[in-house]
Amino acid sequence: MASKFKLVAVIAVWSLSACGVKTSQTKNSSDSDTIKDSVMKKMEVSDIVDISGPIIKQTDRTILLTAENGNAIGPNIKYMPEWRAFGWFTAADMVEWEVLVSHSGEYEVYLEWSVSNEEAGKEFLLKAGDHQLIGIVKKSGSWEIYKYENIGRISLSEGHQKITFKSKTRFEEGALLDFRQIKLVAIK
Repeated sequence: MASKFKLVAVIAVWSLSACGVKTSQTKNSSDSDTIKDSVMKKMEVSDIVDISGPIIKQTDRTILLTAENGNAIGPNIKYMPEWRAFGWFTAADMVEWEVLVSHSGEYEVYLEWSVSNEEAGKEFLLKAGDHQLIGIVKKSGSWEIYKYENIGRISLSEGHQKITFKSKTRFEEGALLDFRQIKLVAIK
């Protein structure tokens, strides 16, 4: 709830400043309230976004989604600070990021992960809006050896969106992988 309020406040202040109103220098509070009310009335309920973590902003052509800036969701996903990674223990675990994409288009996707040879081979799903990338978790050699590799391409739309990484394979025992990061690089 607090994150929704902060977003609404930021949008309201931005809207007021975009209209030429200097909110810090408004002398008559009733005029300020009237302007704020009219701005708020113009905003749709759909403009209020539920933000559960930090908003990741695109830098140049790159978006970096790490374990440190992701929001872990699930019954057994655990952050392992010594590895700067999430340990995945059930098919119900996932990580989400709130992302502000500055350029729509195709992006190369790079994954950094580790997995034991016995657990490798399960499918993962990377979802961004209506777009998704499905791949196979390849062997890295062991849980202690991290690989960094291009795993495909995904289309991203410009603007705010939620990006999710999770297992596509349903499994009762074992793990998906240890996740360190996804790097998205816009194709020129």
